[in-house]
Amino acid sequence: MASEEPVADVREGGTWTPRQRRKNDAVYLLVRALLAFALLLPRRALRAVCRALGFVAYVVLPRTRRAVAARLEAGLNHSNVRAQTVFTTVAEMLADTLDLLRPDERAGARLSLDPASRRVFAEALAEGRGVVFVAAHLGPWERMAALLVEEGFPVATVARESYDPRFTELYERLRRPRGVRSLYRGRPGVALSITRELAKGRAVGFLVDIPARVPSATRRLFGAEVLVPIGPARIALARRAAVVVGTCAPAASTPSASGSSHPIVRISRVLLEDLGPDSCAEDVLMTRIAAELERRIAAWPEAWLGSFVPPGRPAALRGALDPH
Repeated sequence: MASEEPVADVREGGTWTPRQRRKNDAVYLLVRALLAFALLLPRRALRAVCRALGFVAYVVLPRTRRAVAARLEAGLNHSNVRAQTVFTTVAEMLADTLDLLRPDERAGARLSLDPASRRVFAEALAEGRGVVFVAAHLGPWERMAALLVEEGFPVATVARESYDPRFTELYERLRRPRGVRSLYRGRPGVALSITRELAKGRAVGFLVDIPARVPSATRRLFGAEVLVPIGPARIALARRAAVVVGTCAPAASTPSASGSSHPIVRISRVLLEDLGPDSCAEDVLMTRIAAELERRIAAWPEAWLGSFVPPGRPAALRGALDPH
């Protein structure tokens, strides 16, 4: 029996075989065609199409459906949130991300920053030591980064390059025009770039709720033991930077002027001042971060991408939504 063709990772200096290149070219051309079609649709139609695709995925992927249901059961204990709702809500988040490719789309059109959160973030930045901004794949997280920049906050995000450099450029089309700067893990000098951002008193964002191929430690998150990256806690303690958790939250009870309500961004401070230089500080800080993220996810579980990812393993689910 012939062995499987090894998959070359160009991010690590590999080179695609002719067969891999043909396959990757086909995938890229298909995605470009689908993107072009999606952006021809009105916003409401695009959301309807994505929700329909989410429902189709729910029907035709029974193993994934069972995995999502099990994660909801573990995280919520007999909640009335259904797996089908997770599929369709996350599909809506895809539509929201695609909308950001429209030049006339304001980040604040369908997401707002909670006034108390604005004060928390501004005060953390004003301390001048930089801010480690810990986030999750919860709700319209891409729009959240764009909104913070639109509100005047200096934000960069740590990301993972795509397996195909052409997809990385697509991600840049999403972020660069909106002033969201990406610091790519694996590129030479990224650690120095993060340090410089913090030294200038800026915020650096880290998505930590889905396992990645980075140094990690096990923490309890939404009913399961998961691998949480150590880097944000380690960097914050080394730099004595402020630490905040910022995520999207369900729509506020007060409708917007258009008659509909939209999600909001909530930012809270993570206590750091009582932690000394000893080796336990990192563990304590990671536990505090995980506990806060768990509360956020439990408040809006249907909008969490992590429900699709097996706990404790580097995420296989990235696709066009997320290169981190």
